[in-house]
Amino acid sequence: MPSTHPAPLQSASFPILIPGAPATRPFRLAPDAPATQALTDFRSAPVVTARYDATIDEALNQMKLSGARFAFVVGSDRQLLGSITSYDIQGEKPMQYMMSVGCSETTCAWADVQVENIMEPIAQWQVLDYADVVGMTAAEVAALLTASNRRYLVVVEPASDGARQVRGLFSAARLQLLLAGGDVPAVAAVPVAQRAAMAA
Repeated sequence: MPSTHPAPLQSASFPILIPGAPATRPFRLAPDAPATQALTDFRSAPVVTARYDATIDEALNQMKLSGARFAFVVGSDRQLLGSITSYDIQGEKPMQYMMSVGCSETTCAWADVQVENIMEPIAQWQVLDYADVVGMTAAEVAALLTASNRRYLVVVEPASDGARQVRGLFSAARLQLLLAGGDVPAVAAVPVAQRAAMAA
């Protein structure tokens, strides 16, 4: 039985964007609808990125211009390093970072915090394999997001060089809108560790 719980990721790259207009996305989904219908698929959707050395204000402005709350963090050679969200930037992370490096009102400011200081590195990601996602329902993914207490789940697939690449992204907020009025399975309350045991 395939594993349907988030797993750690050590490295990944981006897929090649397939030209053409993205498929029409639904406004509502039944809980038992295929999870792929709620996936932001980067084979047809644009990828929002932020440079690791950009300030968090620059990254936030880029997200606002793109209409996104999530950005992949890239290095100077466009290598994939991690991710950052508008929640990270507008939450406690910047202050926690400044406190961790001994900042005071006179030595550094919010504007000095860079994306790399508060991003979530790839090594800390929890991801789903696209092959598993194909067999899941939208409600099951929503339940996994709830159980893992995450706003986003990255979906990966094998790359041509044998490594893994990012295929898409699930957003808890989008799933909540799509499933509005629908029933999410009770698995939403089951811890991820127990989920892993159930899926083994």
